[in-house]
Amino acid sequence: MDVTPRTVGFISLGALAPAVAFIALKGETIAAITLLNVLIITGCLALALSPHEDEHHDEASANGV
Repeated sequence: MDVTPRTVGFISLGALAPAVAFIALKGETIAAITLLNVLIITGCLALALSPHEDEHHDEASANGV
């Protein structure tokens, strides 16, 4: 199964709808924290799945020597 980072981002942003509904229904501080957690998780997934530059190391430095 080949899942692109963009797909994962859209799926995680789909979690915003239940979080907003939770805020609307409860109206408590914990509901706002739920929304913040969803945004943090989405940002972490975007960072983890984004393309990175390849770092080239020598074999000696890769072994810590």
